[in-house]
Amino acid sequence: MFISEAAAHSIVQEIKEITGHNINIMDAAGVIFASTDPERIGQRHLGACQVLEQGLPRLVVQEDDGRPGGARRGINLPIQLDGQTVGVIGITGAPQEVESLGSVIKRMTEIMVRDIRRQEQEDLMDSARACFIENWLFAEDPDLAELELRGNMLGIDVAARWSVVILEVMAPPVPESPQEMRTALYLKHIRPYLPDRDRGLCAVINQRILLLFRDWNRFEVLARVNQIRGELESAYQVQVCGGMSAEGRRGLEIRRCYQEARTACRTARTSGGRVLFYDEVSLEFLADSIPPAIRRDLMELVFAGCTQEEREEVRNTVLLYFQCHGEVKEMARTLYVHKNTVHYRLQRIQEKTGYSVRDPKGAVLLYFACRFSGQEERE
Repeated sequence: MFISEAAAHSIVQEIKEITGHNINIMDAAGVIFASTDPERIGQRHLGACQVLEQGLPRLVVQEDDGRPGGARRGINLPIQLDGQTVGVIGITGAPQEVESLGSVIKRMTEIMVRDIRRQEQEDLMDSARACFIENWLFAEDPDLAELELRGNMLGIDVAARWSVVILEVMAPPVPESPQEMRTALYLKHIRPYLPDRDRGLCAVINQRILLLFRDWNRFEVLARVNQIRGELESAYQVQVCGGMSAEGRRGLEIRRCYQEARTACRTARTSGGRVLFYDEVSLEFLADSIPPAIRRDLMELVFAGCTQEEREEVRNTVLLYFQCHGEVKEMARTLYVHKNTVHYRLQRIQEKTGYSVRDPKGAVLLYFACRFSGQEERE
């Protein structure tokens, strides 16, 4: 068959809703494999056989022949893809009613079949890429030459620099649904954000969403990942956290990227649910080891001269400063403001707290105080 039975069934149901007539789809042997009349499925369709054997552009049947499984009045038209007849669609009804619909329904069917086949091929390619990614990251005694060959066949350049991101949905969207269904739901929302399949890959492995980016800088990756997080969180009303490798690596070194992303993701899961770079993790671990009493003393020291509103502004600005690795342009892009506005906010931090993010010691104190302040609000 040129498409699956399930896909053909959806086509006949959709066309019947539009036309009000029973619809049959026959395969290249003239056998009905999808119909709005379930009793006809599996029957040999004589009209379709005529169309196929004689290469007819259409066949109009004027009267029912009355026999079980016999021809019904209506019109039968070839389904053509890439210049070849792959099946037949039949429309049951009075010829004077259905003949005028014939060319439209034929064209509509061919478009839907083509779209379904393209989607099925994309799904197969996604499955093949996911299997390849799993072997690339986890297979024992991997053969790099073989990986490069298989990767080329799938449009994946193993020798390029790849960054790895791991996302975790902190509660599944439909807890009672099987893992395969959740995977399909995740990928459906992620695919539109990775239009260039040779530069952006995704797979769901061990209930984690894996994203691989080829030759993207870290800020491009972060921006795209935040878009994906926003899409998933909006779609399922859940929180999504994640971790990103420190830098892109080639070949089997990508396994190190995976471990970095996994470590960063684990920390993100326990520290507020955002996306962390791996090189932020050491500060996160250190912060978590500081006793509560010292945390309170540090916050009192840093925020002594701030109102609650000013404290919130300082916290948001400092955390964004670290997230953007001190890049003022990136901060301005994230906040949708001019970079001079960012410079002003950084200056205000020093005026209100006495510490500057541009001074290493001051930056560390500000970071810890702001991070603890965020945790205090959630507790």
